[in-house]
Amino acid sequence: MTQPVLRVSDQEREQAVVVLNQAVAEGRLTWEEHFDRVQAVYAAQVSTDLAPVLADLAVTAAPQRVHAVASKIHSAPVSRRVEARATFGAVVLDLSGLPAGERVEVEASSFCGKVTVLVSEAAVVLDGGTARFGKRALPGAPTAAGGPVITVTGRSTLGNLRVVRPDSHWARYAVN
Repeated sequence: MTQPVLRVSDQEREQAVVVLNQAVAEGRLTWEEHFDRVQAVYAAQVSTDLAPVLADLAVTAAPQRVHAVASKIHSAPVSRRVEARATFGAVVLDLSGLPAGERVEVEASSFCGKVTVLVSEAAVVLDGGTARFGKRALPGAPTAAGGPVITVTGRSTLGNLRVVRPDSHWARYAVN
């Protein structure tokens, strides 16, 4: 089953511009490169449009925050550090489009809520989180080689974290 490409939100565009601003301030981009990339960010319509704009920048900015309180949020993060929190709600992070070798840190925490992370067949997922009266479910070994490495931390309290691959029957529930 193919995962849908999610449209980029204004919040995701602004987070990408923060990364570009930091890169030019640190001298990793020229002002001309910054200008071109900011234009590309604002023209981006789907998550795959943003990835190449940020791919060569080491992201040291604050983590991208995706917080759902009594609601459901679908997001395709553009940062290499993501803070996902679900309180009486649900967060769905689509990381299935990450390129090979990419390293992403996700702090996924839930309180009476659910965080679902969609990953590719080749993704290596490392769990460093905890559960207290909650549940954490991660997929087995990757079924393809050369994928991204995703480290998941955080705490599930009376809630759950589920990391799923496209072939999982849970994947179809995540996007609805």
